Amino acid sequence: MDHTKHLVIGGGLAGGSAVRVLRVTDPEARIVLVTEESHLPYDRVPLSKQVLMGKLTIDKVFLKDEEFYKQERIEIIRNRRATSVDTHSHLVTFDDGSELEFERLLFATGGSPVRLSIPGNDLPGIYYLRTIEDSEAILSALKSKSALIIGGGFIGCEVAAACISKGLETTIVEAGPRLLGKAIDEETAQWVTDYFKEQGVTVFTNTTASKFIEDEGRVGGVELDGGDRIRSDFVVVGIGVKPNDQLARDAGLQVDNGIAVSENLQASSPGIYAAGDVARFHSPLFGKPLRVEHYDVAFKQGRIAGANMVGAHEAFSEPPYFYSFTPNLKIQVWGDVTDYDKVVRRGSLKAVDDKTRFAQFYLKEGQVQAYLSVNRDFKELQAGQKLVISRKKLDDLSPLSDETVDLNSLVD
Repeated sequence: MDHTKHLVIGGGLAGGSAVRVLRVTDPEARIVLVTEESHLPYDRVPLSKQVLMGKLTIDKVFLKDEEFYKQERIEIIRNRRATSVDTHSHLVTFDDGSELEFERLLFATGGSPVRLSIPGNDLPGIYYLRTIEDSEAILSALKSKSALIIGGGFIGCEVAAACISKGLETTIVEAGPRLLGKAIDEETAQWVTDYFKEQGVTVFTNTTASKFIEDEGRVGGVELDGGDRIRSDFVVVGIGVKPNDQLARDAGLQVDNGIAVSENLQASSPGIYAAGDVARFHSPLFGKPLRVEHYDVAFKQGRIAGANMVGAHEAFSEPPYFYSFTPNLKIQVWGDVTDYDKVVRRGSLKAVDDKTRFAQFYLKEGQVQAYLSVNRDFKELQAGQKLVISRKKLDDLSPLSDETVDLNSLVD
């Protein structure tokens, strides 16, 4: 029976960062990473940002080149899908019928785009963005004249930004009342919505697509729930991501909107870990489970999981961090924006343009739960992060909005 000490399933950021730590901490062990894709481990984050904007080529998204893995004796098995995991015998079966025994296993299986199930959803010219191939297809489509994006979350906004930078007539259809409505507070989400309108994007809110329109064998637009029709040369759907946790569920692991893991990223069966988009981890910082679909979490959790697979007992205790860069608009968030009772703003939302610079603090019972920055300077970003980590309770919130006050003074 083929055997490995460390097995990683998934070739994204979490899996790629894990194998590098595994090699450093366990120099002689066999390490195998299995991915369904045909690529070496890579970073998906730039695919909707710098790649679509033409600021980064696809070859730059790979974490390491082939020679690195050969030198480090890390086996990368591509185009292979795990079909079952036996947590008792520590045995994984793959789609080609092969089997592999393991001592330690990391699920870094990521997530998959939620598909839109409406008539016409199989027409050519409808794109989802998750893989290198997806990004390349959308890049090619950007040579068109018009684009329609279904979904006004971060992916939708980033794709729209790429479209307008290329001069395309761009439309966003969002089911909620505002763009980024699920990610940030109402007032800021409305500001973002107005910003995109000022950039020339047509935005439909409280609206859904009822079917895709066919035009000469490919998509030619959508029909909205109210009956209106919008023509476009192609459509990008970005309505959410679901964790790829079915393999773990079938194996009998505890699963709840992702694979449930401790702060040490240990799953419910000994010797098995999960990291990145698929992991629903216990956050000691906030005292509750979180699942985060962003670069920083995937990268750092991969490193911690790799260390813990070799015997360390590190906890992932940092605040989640995510960012979205569109033309001249840099949105960065530290912490948990899902649970707050007050928002304090530093700066103003009066102007709807890319020169606007503001920050927001999301608080619960006087504790800063999250810090959001739009085009603020780096020193303040660091101070905002420290406020989140400190868990300090503030009796007087006025210094947060006073731009003459150094935020570092509130932490010390």
